[in-house]
Amino acid sequence: MAIRPYEHDMSMSEQQSATAEMPDVIGSGIETRSDEFPEPIEPSENGMKNVPGSSRELAVSIGRNTLFGMVAKVAQVASRLVTIPIVIAHLGLGGYGIWSIIMTLAAYMRFGSFGIKSAFQKYVAEATGNGDFETASKRLSTGSAGMLLLSVASIPVAIFAGALAKAAGVPSEFLNPATKSIAMLALIMVLSNVGAAYEAIVTGAHRIDLARNFTTMFTLAEAVGIVGCLHFGGGLFAMATVMAVSEVGYLLCCYVTAKRILPQVKVNATFVTKSVIRELVRFAGSYQLVNVLEVLYLSILPVTVLRAFGANSSGVYAITTRIVTSALMLWEAFLLPILSGGAMVHASGSREEMRRLIHKSFKLTLGVCLFPLTFIGCFGPAIVFAWTGQADPTLRVALWLVCIAGFFSAFSSLGLVLYRASGNALLDNIRQGLRIFVLLSIVAFAHKLGFYDVLAGLAVTEFVGMVFMLFAVGQTFHAFHPKDLIGDALRLTSATACVLLVGAVALLIPLPHISSARLLTVVELCKVALACLLAAWPALWLTKSLTSAEGRALKQILLPTRVRTGAQVAS
Repeated sequence: MAIRPYEHDMSMSEQQSATAEMPDVIGSGIETRSDEFPEPIEPSENGMKNVPGSSRELAVSIGRNTLFGMVAKVAQVASRLVTIPIVIAHLGLGGYGIWSIIMTLAAYMRFGSFGIKSAFQKYVAEATGNGDFETASKRLSTGSAGMLLLSVASIPVAIFAGALAKAAGVPSEFLNPATKSIAMLALIMVLSNVGAAYEAIVTGAHRIDLARNFTTMFTLAEAVGIVGCLHFGGGLFAMATVMAVSEVGYLLCCYVTAKRILPQVKVNATFVTKSVIRELVRFAGSYQLVNVLEVLYLSILPVTVLRAFGANSSGVYAITTRIVTSALMLWEAFLLPILSGGAMVHASGSREEMRRLIHKSFKLTLGVCLFPLTFIGCFGPAIVFAWTGQADPTLRVALWLVCIAGFFSAFSSLGLVLYRASGNALLDNIRQGLRIFVLLSIVAFAHKLGFYDVLAGLAVTEFVGMVFMLFAVGQTFHAFHPKDLIGDALRLTSATACVLLVGAVALLIPLPHISSARLLTVVELCKVALACLLAAWPALWLTKSLTSAEGRALKQILLPTRVRTGAQVAS
């Protein structure tokens, strides 16, 4: 699975979160406590662990895992709400744009390790089912050795960090701290890439909750550290130091946890062997290639915007992508369980169940993406002003274009996840190459096209990727037909329009005089958001966007078991 769309300025912990969400393909719906370590895992008798037994159980399991992931993401979004305005206040919009470039380079220096972690996780999950921990140890140890060799390429990045910063178009006032930040993060990424196996052991052992808890903890710690550094006069290099300490802390937590919950899987030189190289190249290598290409793709536009339009436009683009990514956090949480559920259903051989799963996946993606993205398109400039105090005139159009690109990207990424669930590993790489080619063809004329045209080119690129992945899903799962989605799309679009109309009417309700412009904007947004929230369920009911079975499943997801049981007894 690819890293998050448009999240080119993720903090270290947030980049870790993107990889912590790589699913195991053995089962889903594992419910474990996150406040204690389990006993070391032993294989089950039948080789499978807590696999849902029916389509409804699978839907509820996917929903619960999505909701659980949503809770972790809320903490990350909350930290952004606090830190980004403070960063902009101390470093300016241009400084924040430079910081996003540094984070882009840091993600690039991970060498797409998101892919290798996903493959490692799958190997560990298989071992917990079949008991073959020796094979898993060989694959993880040999793969980690390969990652060490690849990561050596980060050392020249540290040596030539100054030239790299200049080539990226970093202004002179930020050149020195940016150079030191890039150099330090390049060295830290060597450790991060090699330590990927321990994070994969934790998640592959069905303790994704622990990885998310670590991510949340270090995300909040990073926020506190960054605010403290800026308060005492620190700048880009101080922020990068906080990120580096967080990265090391996260890896240490994963190392200790992996040793505690699954000591049967070992990562050391004695397990490095040539016998597993072919499997690593076939499966892990294809995953790695997808994510290396994704990292390359995500680095194109931030650098282009900075070089062609300056630091201020780079900051505008960084803010818009931050908001759009936050709006898609529920959808991102949904991708983790859908891949594990999709792999399980595909392995069962039931074409009808797979068709139903694909249909529901696209419907849920539309439901959780359409409203938040259109809401941001309508009220985004007010959100940015209330959040950061910035009122750049380019924000409104930029937000709409990035929202459109995010909408297409969501369906494109869902298609990739479903395609990967089938075990195939070709068309998703072609999709990555196609997107890179289309985007490069557009940004090559950035100076002539202008800022808005380049963002429109991003939307076109994501549209091409979406169409291609719909084709790939249709070719892989012959029971799937895109035209079957038209009815649900029309109903959900109508429901979204009704909700936004209620929000627009709410703007007409007068408010008491408030002298502070930002505070007035916050109150107005709260009023609109409350009106939309109250109108959401009636709109879904009037347009018949939810079936009765979906309503029952949603109730089962949201209400704890004890609450439902008590209600049934009372009735």
